[in-house]
Amino acid sequence: MPILPAPKEDFVGLDDIVHLATGGQPPLLQAHRAAFEHFARDKARGMEGYRMHWAVVDEVRTQLASLVNLAPQNIALTGNASEAIAKVVSSIDWQPGDNAVVAALDYASGRYALARLADIGVTVRTVPCDGWTIGIDGLLSACDSKTRLVYVSQVNALTGQHLDIAKISNALSGTPTALLVDASHALGVMPVPGDLCDFVVSSCYKFLLGVHDGVLGWNRARWPDFVPSGVGWHSATSTVAGFAIKDDAQRAEYGNVGHLGTYLLKASIDYLNSFGIEAITDHVRPLASGLVDGMAQAGLPVMTPSDPEQQAANAAFEWADTDSFVALAQKDGFLVWGDNGRIRVSAHLFTAEADIDAFLDRLPRFLG
Repeated sequence: MPILPAPKEDFVGLDDIVHLATGGQPPLLQAHRAAFEHFARDKARGMEGYRMHWAVVDEVRTQLASLVNLAPQNIALTGNASEAIAKVVSSIDWQPGDNAVVAALDYASGRYALARLADIGVTVRTVPCDGWTIGIDGLLSACDSKTRLVYVSQVNALTGQHLDIAKISNALSGTPTALLVDASHALGVMPVPGDLCDFVVSSCYKFLLGVHDGVLGWNRARWPDFVPSGVGWHSATSTVAGFAIKDDAQRAEYGNVGHLGTYLLKASIDYLNSFGIEAITDHVRPLASGLVDGMAQAGLPVMTPSDPEQQAANAAFEWADTDSFVALAQKDGFLVWGDNGRIRVSAHLFTAEADIDAFLDRLPRFLG
């Protein structure tokens, strides 16, 4: 396998910049140019080309299934991760008096989708955090026999905290509670244990190096009943009585999926797999630890846990004037992400240790 870090010339736009903003969105690959041309040639071939599009979609299902440890028939492609979350939430047979559990710091799409359930008498138990840390024990303590769903991000988008999904999964096994894991900040840079989840969702435009599409993984062995509230021509088949929902995860694909996005995603996953996800994890985690340590040494209010087991690829600290920080960093040749009262710095397979050292060396001048 190739040696990490990955060559920066394999990416578009990294010639004169240190890109530390993958948690927002990454650069595209040079290989995406050929992938687009492949899509364009196929699209010009009418029905034959349309069938070729779906063949690529099926290839991508197989690639994604391998990344999340599920079977290809359990993978659906969606418009985005938020849509996938909503489809999972809509599939639960909610009853008045039921509840759902989510951490107060978790991603808005999950929290908002659950909050809408108040209209039908479902309580959302929003679990407070210990400072910036999500406590697994607190999440599990909030669950009872009426808890139908726990939503949690494998890697928290705000703080970069990496959670032990196996611990949550083991505690919920054998209960009536579904585990919905958002892997948007893990997929492509960390192993994703879809086999330990009932559902796993992800965006494609972050560490997976794709564009703005989504993934929904359904672990049918753990949670056999999944029927989203909507339906369309692609999620069902025609019958004498009207229609029948498809047997596999394509029941969550109401119409055409993003064919162009799948061509690009295939190139992305091919590239990631050429290095290996575990090798990428081993490369990135020490870089994230170095960022956390450097931020702490600079006296900043670090949000990411200091425990390496709770770190992934993002490191973050509280900061009020995020726009000024991002602008000063960019002027000096560094791309970082700043919103929600914090600065987030991300490493990926193209990030070198020298990039982290250079950022930390210049960090004081970005603080104003």
